[in-house]
Amino acid sequence: MTGRLRLSPRSLERHRMTWGVVSFRPILRVIFPCVASARCRASGGTNMSATGFGVPKGAILFEENGFQYEFREYLGEIHQGVHLLLAWRREGGQPQDKVLIKAIGPSNATHPPISRIKRARVRLEEQVRLSKFLVHPGILEVHKMKQVEGTLYVVNEFPSGNSLSSLLTLVGECRRWYSSEFTMFVGARVADVLAFAHGAKDERWRPLNIVHRAIDADHVFLDWKGIVRVSDFGLALSTLPGRVASTLPRPQGDHFYCSPEMLLGKRVDARSDLFSLGVLMLEMSTGHNLLYAPDEVTAEVKASLSPSQLRRVMRAIQRAHLSGGNPLLEDAIWRAATYTQADVDRLTANLYEGLRVTIRKLLHRVPEERYQTAGELAEHLNRWLGEPTFTPADVMTELKSVMDEAGRRMAGTELQHSLAENTSA
Repeated sequence: MTGRLRLSPRSLERHRMTWGVVSFRPILRVIFPCVASARCRASGGTNMSATGFGVPKGAILFEENGFQYEFREYLGEIHQGVHLLLAWRREGGQPQDKVLIKAIGPSNATHPPISRIKRARVRLEEQVRLSKFLVHPGILEVHKMKQVEGTLYVVNEFPSGNSLSSLLTLVGECRRWYSSEFTMFVGARVADVLAFAHGAKDERWRPLNIVHRAIDADHVFLDWKGIVRVSDFGLALSTLPGRVASTLPRPQGDHFYCSPEMLLGKRVDARSDLFSLGVLMLEMSTGHNLLYAPDEVTAEVKASLSPSQLRRVMRAIQRAHLSGGNPLLEDAIWRAATYTQADVDRLTANLYEGLRVTIRKLLHRVPEERYQTAGELAEHLNRWLGEPTFTPADVMTELKSVMDEAGRRMAGTELQHSLAENTSA
């Protein structure tokens, strides 16, 4: 099999969808990388209870400007020492809206090591500083930062839509994938966001050279008005003054969407995000993920690498082990080093010409062969969409059709299981 196919049993377990209605709990699980997912568990990510973080349900985390932030649910540890919480923002005792809060406790614990907690606090503070240069309708907001009794809280906007990860699971139930127009519409909107972020400047008009580094199905959201939004620039690379450099060059986000240069420890720039978007668009339109193809990475394929290429792969794998990366990261590294343009051509062979040409260009191994800017990509996609353009209303029509069909299929599957259980009884 070439590429990762989202199979029904795994999808149902992961996203807890029933009877054609997408649960909104998956949104909480996937807005930040690996929360409560199978891949997070494989990498050793924890899923402590609320009491593990030391906060009882209903507790007021802090108050500011007339608002109270009430803890509702613990969603997991998303990085070492960084916890994700669901909270209500209340005013006058009445709930106003949901928010997501990243929290880091006092740096007096022994696990994770104090040095890692301190580094995590610095990076969270950097995310807040960077967010003031990322005010855009297509980017989920970072509302505020607050420190209370040694605990650092960062309040984030709660997404109003479903993640593409949930929507991919949904369409997978239909035994088909999203149309070329749907995929290009989403791709063009994400490209617009990236064009803004990649071109952002600080208060002195110095380029920030932002690279998101985690453009994947868990960080892109689509709401019921057809609005596409991107979340979590907390993993972004930038030249923000005072930024703390990474101790090791390592993949960020879901490594099955990372560019070859990121996986292999090379220098990354904005074109790395465009590769990631290409992987996402391929998965939306075919169900396959370029970098998940364990059957393709044979001993013969590995042996085809030159000595220098092999050394780079081994160094990348060693760095992954040192950083405590997901065990599956090694598979992604091998695939990134060995996939060919023929693999990309085969995966895109049955796509509409405009989408086929776009994805093939995005997934070039060499950054110089890709689109050079997100603006160029957005313009190209909009040109292929043509006149009359594919509208948000068209997006919602297709999504409703997918939901209805998925609901019928899942209801039928549930009925079959019930009949089988009754028969065996």
